[in-house]
Amino acid sequence: MGLLVAAILAVLVAGGAVYLGWAALQAARRAASAVGELAALYRLADDRRDAERVCAWAVSERETFEKIITRGVVGAAVRNAGQAPVYDVEIVFHDPPAAWTAIRRVRIVPPGEQPEVYAGFDQEQTDGPVDRDRINDDGTIRLAPSADMHVELRFTDASGRRWQRDDKGVLNLTAENVPRAPVAVETA
Repeated sequence: MGLLVAAILAVLVAGGAVYLGWAALQAARRAASAVGELAALYRLADDRRDAERVCAWAVSERETFEKIITRGVVGAAVRNAGQAPVYDVEIVFHDPPAAWTAIRRVRIVPPGEQPEVYAGFDQEQTDGPVDRDRINDDGTIRLAPSADMHVELRFTDASGRRWQRDDKGVLNLTAENVPRAPVAVETA
């Protein structure tokens, strides 16, 4: 009988030890997962701090180009006060009363204290109803001065995160692990 009790106690002690080992392993896994999540959140916060230092605003280039053209050139100043370049930048201009949108693409904006001015656009479209007071006598649509347009900024940071700053200045992360756009190769 004594051997039976000793055997049962040994099995219970061994079972308890196995359970404690399993519980410790689970706790260690949870802790490692939490540390990984904290590290990822720290990296995201660090990247967000840099992304918050990238902004754009509309500027009027009319005075600069007045002798060359009759209509104001759409332009924006972009400032990257972060620590790293940003890539695949899209400056999106909106003139809601004219139902007009245009995009200016810039391959890279390096860090710097002074803003760079980018004039013109690579793509434009008019879509939707146009306010009557924006329609000229000849049927063309009159755009607002560049400085009065809404400007949205989209860019990819050095970590492959895609950001969007809306026309109110609110910054949002839109995608992660974004590959950089391929460089266009010109053929002769």
